[in-house]
Amino acid sequence: MNMRIWICLFIILSGCVAQKPLEELGLVTAVGYDYEGGMLKGSIIYYEFDPLHPNNTKMVTSLAHTSKGVRQKENLASSRRLVSGQLRVAIYGEELAKGGIISIIDTLSRDAEVGTMSYLAVSRPQAHELLQLSQESEDVTNAGTFLYDLITQNVEGDSLLSPTLHEFMQSYYSEGRDPILPLVNFKEDTIVIEGVSLFQEDKVVGELVSKDFFFVKLLLDPFEAGSTEITLPKEQLQEYILTSNNKQAESVFVSLDHLRSTTDITLEDKDIPSYSIEVDVKTRMQEISENYDLGNPEAIKRIEKVIGQDMEKQLMEVLEKCKEMGADPIGFGNYYRAKVGYDSFSKEEWKKLYQNAEFKVNINVEILRTGVMD
Repeated sequence: MNMRIWICLFIILSGCVAQKPLEELGLVTAVGYDYEGGMLKGSIIYYEFDPLHPNNTKMVTSLAHTSKGVRQKENLASSRRLVSGQLRVAIYGEELAKGGIISIIDTLSRDAEVGTMSYLAVSRPQAHELLQLSQESEDVTNAGTFLYDLITQNVEGDSLLSPTLHEFMQSYYSEGRDPILPLVNFKEDTIVIEGVSLFQEDKVVGELVSKDFFFVKLLLDPFEAGSTEITLPKEQLQEYILTSNNKQAESVFVSLDHLRSTTDITLEDKDIPSYSIEVDVKTRMQEISENYDLGNPEAIKRIEKVIGQDMEKQLMEVLEKCKEMGADPIGFGNYYRAKVGYDSFSKEEWKKLYQNAEFKVNINVEILRTGVMD
């Protein structure tokens, strides 16, 4: 291709691209939605580029009947043109989320400026309140980037499932699995993750604390570098406790890290339905609250067995909680649909069957190392 053609193409393409000087834009990093007086209340945090004020963020709130109407009013209240290309997180107030949020999320997913890797979260207080408090906080200079970093480091640390817009939509449109999103709150002048919100379709129906969510992740997304603290009955380990550090305590506390797992879920009886769940866990014992005989192979076998039994008990409790809420975050419906066939699967029928689902759980634990060894 000769130089003339290159020049012509450059001129044509330059004329097609709308120029957006950074100094004239408001870069939206966080959006929040609530209901107020029968209308949608939208709040945004946006960043204004200013070399003299590197942390120059502002907040705008407006009321409208639709999310697009909210954005139009937000633009009227901003001296900068608001753009969503840097959106990091969308937050939905818990009360709003209990009524269903797919229409708002679907609009977000259709916005060409918004990336599908933006995070979603549910807020314990109103999303507006959470964002307002973050603006006043000395610890949170920009709620969007702060939340993005907070969620990212917990996803990378195997404490959360990745709550991207893409993954929410994928779970929502999967007929045999319900979405999960992190539940955030504002405490002690900062934003914290309190647990996870469980959905039935697009409506929040309950929540799990972080300790319980560990077991959801154990089935849904095998661990690669996880950690957890387990509470075990002392009487089952007493034989191998050399000297007791706390004679009053009835429990032994064990900290596990470098946790890796593999999970196999099988639908054994589609009429009940009944599931067999096999989990293999390999981990390192980082710390134990008693002077345990870690040099004794029999003592290690005993604590592996007790840890496995305790995990089985807790996992069963979590599965029963999810059933009571009517939420299927694991996707047992997908295993059922694969067995009966896509044409025979009914989402409404599955909701009824799920309430009677039975689970047989077996967790095998292998402790590879004890003590801090890097």
